[in-house]
Amino acid sequence: MDIGATLLDDVVSKIAQIPGSRTFTVSVIVSQPRKSPASVFPYAPNVHEAEVYIQDILALVAEDIHVEGMNGVDQESVPGLEMPTREAVYVSAVELVLYTLPKTSSAIVYVSKVDSTGQGKRPSPTKTLVLALLEHITKRWFGANITNDEGKAERSGWNIWVHLFARAQNQYLFPASIEFPGKKVLSDVGLVKWWKGVLDQFTDTISSQSPASIPENRTLSYVTVPGLTSLEVNQVLPKRSGGLIGPEWLIGNPYSNTSTLFPMDVRPPCSISQLIPYFPDDPKARLIDEIANTTSKASATIVSEPRRKRRKLDSGEKEMDGQEQGSEAEETTLDFVQTVSAEEFWERMDGRQECRLGTVAFFVVCVDKSASSLGVVAGGKEVKSAKRAEVAPGMMKKISTMLDSADFGTIEKAARSTRVVQEAIKALAGGSLDITEGIATKADGRVSEVENLSEETLVKFITRSIQ
Repeated sequence: MDIGATLLDDVVSKIAQIPGSRTFTVSVIVSQPRKSPASVFPYAPNVHEAEVYIQDILALVAEDIHVEGMNGVDQESVPGLEMPTREAVYVSAVELVLYTLPKTSSAIVYVSKVDSTGQGKRPSPTKTLVLALLEHITKRWFGANITNDEGKAERSGWNIWVHLFARAQNQYLFPASIEFPGKKVLSDVGLVKWWKGVLDQFTDTISSQSPASIPENRTLSYVTVPGLTSLEVNQVLPKRSGGLIGPEWLIGNPYSNTSTLFPMDVRPPCSISQLIPYFPDDPKARLIDEIANTTSKASATIVSEPRRKRRKLDSGEKEMDGQEQGSEAEETTLDFVQTVSAEEFWERMDGRQECRLGTVAFFVVCVDKSASSLGVVAGGKEVKSAKRAEVAPGMMKKISTMLDSADFGTIEKAARSTRVVQEAIKALAGGSLDITEGIATKADGRVSEVENLSEETLVKFITRSIQ
């Protein structure tokens, strides 16, 4: 990777390394940051005073394939088969949500959805797409280092938290794609193994490119499978040399680690409202809501100090003297989220219907003060991240809505849906983009300018074809 590469540059570079003679079209859309402190820690104390920015990222990969009469048939396996038409059809997609917390130099990357249609050649570009996105965000957007005049690293980049939960479903981003015979849906166990392999490769890449002069730089990986014991989790996950599931993986969660500084500037033990992020369509968020909305009068009733009797004076006034008979109960509202420990929270997750029998796995990867050797320069200078193009959140929502209403049940339908979405991407933001430098904070001098969506700009930042 060269220093000035954009997110699209790095994704295209990775996709181009997939073996075989294939033509892809890659699109990457990033929304403008919006301040939303209650989006990820909604029940934290004084959350509205926190500085939290949120951005949506959508990446789509289309592959040129022969369209007519090819539903579920390998084009190259049928000798003499006439293949008259080649069209771009979406084969992979990834949706991420990025939360930036400048106060603690922390970034949370939530892998919201990953999907494929099964309509392209093998191997699928899905794994490559996920890795390219995570590596670029970690190393280029948040991984710059500062060195002294001798070239030794003095400070590394931001702390990066990667969160996801794995649950097998027929489709996430491509409607009706389950109807296509070539789509193979992984089982719950198969999906957990797949994600474990993806995150292994991600952490290996991050660790191998971290400067040895930064001893505090480390990558910690956690996996939790509610409903399964640690021994059962060991049996499910693929083994690596050096340990049952690799020496860098911990079965459990990070929320009892007192040595870890979390994005809300807290260390355990403290309220789960400040520890456990709240994500869209996440089983953990649903449990947090239930805890927060618990209203048990028996639990929420506090008996106040008994009132003292007042002795009547000659003047007619009353004076405190002893205790009044009985006591008066005062009802108050308790913050139930703060009364539940991290250990109890995960015990409750074990008993939830949607998490029983190991059908859901939660992965957390913490890149603690992550750094890339690409960011290290001599003379005490800091390398700025590459420019990126950002669209208005409303435009991102329109693209997502258009994708949700598409049909990928057959290759012919998928080709039509792909054309519609690609045309909408070309018309992003009414012909203009917000070209920005820097991370979304008030203090870092973030530079932003509006640039017309010319063909050159589109190819540089948003969408590009490769062979």
